[in-house]
Amino acid sequence: MKRIAALLILTVLVASLDMLASEASAQDNHPAYREGITYASEGKFREAAAWFRNNLKEYKTDSTSSSSLAVINDLNEKKITEEYAVSFFKGLDLLQNGEIDMGLAELKKTAGSNPSYARPYNVIGVVYASLGNEPEAIGYFRKAIEIDPRYGQACFNLAALYQSSNRLEDALEYYEKAISLEPDLPEASVNMAGIYASLGKYPEAIKYYRMAIELDRDNPDLYYRISLVYFMSEQLMKFRENLLKAQKLYRNKGDNEGLKKVAEYMDKITDIENKFRKAK
Repeated sequence: MKRIAALLILTVLVASLDMLASEASAQDNHPAYREGITYASEGKFREAAAWFRNNLKEYKTDSTSSSSLAVINDLNEKKITEEYAVSFFKGLDLLQNGEIDMGLAELKKTAGSNPSYARPYNVIGVVYASLGNEPEAIGYFRKAIEIDPRYGQACFNLAALYQSSNRLEDALEYYEKAISLEPDLPEASVNMAGIYASLGKYPEAIKYYRMAIELDRDNPDLYYRISLVYFMSEQLMKFRENLLKAQKLYRNKGDNEGLKKVAEYMDKITDIENKFRKAK
């Protein structure tokens, strides 16, 4: 199975699938949206919406809940029928219970009953990506975007798939589209920064890490990552400043693994400062 490396999981409805969520945060397995999906698959949309809203109070960035609420909102606005919504959530319920083939079949049936609604195509694309079927995944993501050119999540997922396949120019193009459509999506900026850093384009990498930090100021990983870019670009004061910020946030969170990572580079700071002192 081809690994998608924690790129798709943050903006899709099937984040709870084991094959997609191996590197997901703990919130991706929170039971609230699992139960919410089950409620929705039974046509209990009021109960489902309550579950999703409650989950978002605790996990503000849980896109599974927000995306599910968007589907229920489309139902309330009569963009889709109740029968269609039940079928859609049945597909998700089957997927989250490990019934991949049956879930795909249900979602394809759903999509076929209303070809002008984009969301099922995006989810099907994610499942195919997780199975390593890149051509099918690309086709479904592109179909979702063709139906709804303003579908930022589908743009993000297509970009992530291109990134995992080392099609970096294509990935950058669709990450840019995703950011323009959903500017509050830090993951797109993070992934773009990672691409630019891998290409040695440090100013661009710093720009996009800064964009991500503006959206998620208490995330120590972002300060750690940007500190490494500053280190690679020999901006040592900025390297130190951001590494110390990461250290503080890791400590506040009780993240010992994060502190261990920082400690390795703190040693480098000490070595560099000692060399400067000797040079004087």
